[in-house]
Amino acid sequence: MIQDNWQLHAVMYHYVRNLPDTKYPRIKGMMLDEFRTQIAWFASRYEMATLDMALEFLQGNYKPAKDLCILTFDDGLKEHYTDVAPILAEYKIQGLFGVITSAIEDHIVAPVHMNHFLTAELGFDAYRAEFLSWLQDSKPDALSSAQVDPQVAQYSYPLDSQEAARFKFLFNFALDADIRDAAVKAVFDKHIGDEESFARELYMNWEEVREIQRGGMLVAGHTHWHRPLSTLTDVEMDVDLCVSRSLLDQNLDEQKLWPFSYPYGKKNSYSEMAMRKVQQLGFTCAFNTESGVNNTKTPVFELNRVDCNGAIERLNA
Repeated sequence: MIQDNWQLHAVMYHYVRNLPDTKYPRIKGMMLDEFRTQIAWFASRYEMATLDMALEFLQGNYKPAKDLCILTFDDGLKEHYTDVAPILAEYKIQGLFGVITSAIEDHIVAPVHMNHFLTAELGFDAYRAEFLSWLQDSKPDALSSAQVDPQVAQYSYPLDSQEAARFKFLFNFALDADIRDAAVKAVFDKHIGDEESFARELYMNWEEVREIQRGGMLVAGHTHWHRPLSTLTDVEMDVDLCVSRSLLDQNLDEQKLWPFSYPYGKKNSYSEMAMRKVQQLGFTCAFNTESGVNNTKTPVFELNRVDCNGAIERLNA
């Protein structure tokens, strides 16, 4: 029976790996077996949409027989090429893969990922203490000028404890980015080592990204620096987004549709100007990280996504 109240569910993934078999088993991610279980559940319950189909639905031009579901994967991680894309191909499901262009082009580790792996390596308390100690010794004014509202921090990181949410907000939003980058790189170099080698292992390269495109997947813009767009000046945002789009065009196959995913993704992480710039650069739609469904009334440059952790429970509620 065809209805007019069907919805589009977008599910967001980051790390998908067999964690105990890796060097950093404490990274917060999803096991491959759990990923397979989720994919099978989604495929049995929803119409697994391509982006083309999803946009036709959102524009009122496609009437599905049941709710739609689309899967997104942020950050361009190597496991998206080695493990995720092959599983999606088995199920004939199109995935949307957001890539951080500086990580691929310049072989740098995004500070947000340095943060994750240092937490996994040292434990949260020890890592936080060393990071803050570096700031106090090297840039003593940085902390006093960084404002963190606990409620905003918890809203930005709803799956984390209050302490972890406050530190993540300090790290990703409140601190001066250059100072933050110097601090985390100092700790990263000390405890983990060569950044370029780590980046080559962590992220897909351009050839691998092209290969998943040719396997039926879509690549999404995910910025050049992976900073909250709302924290950038107008000039910085223009440079970040233009460089990202240029590198996508130079290194990848053409796509009829180019999605985009906002780094961090809560509404406080991007702006109206950012949405306009993304649209001007030829991206077709954009995903945030606000938990919720999408329908014909949802703006296509503010599409909601459900985090993969606990997704079945939330979608089945």
